[in-house]
Amino acid sequence: MESNLENSLACSRCDRVLIVYDTKRGNSATRAIAECIADILKKEGLEAIVCRASEQCPSLEVFDLIVLGSPIYYERPMKSVTEFIDRNKGLAGFKVAVYITCFVASREVPSPIRNFVIRKYLGSILKHVRGEVVASKAFKGWWRSRDEHVLEECIEWCRELVRVVTSNR
Repeated sequence: MESNLENSLACSRCDRVLIVYDTKRGNSATRAIAECIADILKKEGLEAIVCRASEQCPSLEVFDLIVLGSPIYYERPMKSVTEFIDRNKGLAGFKVAVYITCFVASREVPSPIRNFVIRKYLGSILKHVRGEVVASKAFKGWWRSRDEHVLEECIEWCRELVRVVTSNR
């Protein structure tokens, strides 16, 4: 990963996106969405680096957008994600996009309940952010096997992220 990171940071004219997430499970929706975002952004000609919040991430100054991702466990985001935000001064001065994964984001949950809970869960991350929040999204999590519909939603959301990053060109 280091050589990939070094190559990405060597590109001085590229729009750069850092995707910071964490998860308790290896085959999680949160991780798959982070990787999906990176793949789509790279296909669009952007530089994208994926980093777990619980690990050492590169210096933020070289990035045009920070994407934060967290699953919701027991009605809370991963502590490592909120600690990452706090450790980096709330990401003040950065464009920030936030996504969460949770089962309540399923279309099977009645809309009023789903919308209320999603606002609450996103708010539990957004209250730490001091940067400019340019996008937010709740994705349905999965337990055992990948949900291709969720990844299709991810692709759609990535189009919004590409517009945000490239709008200042």
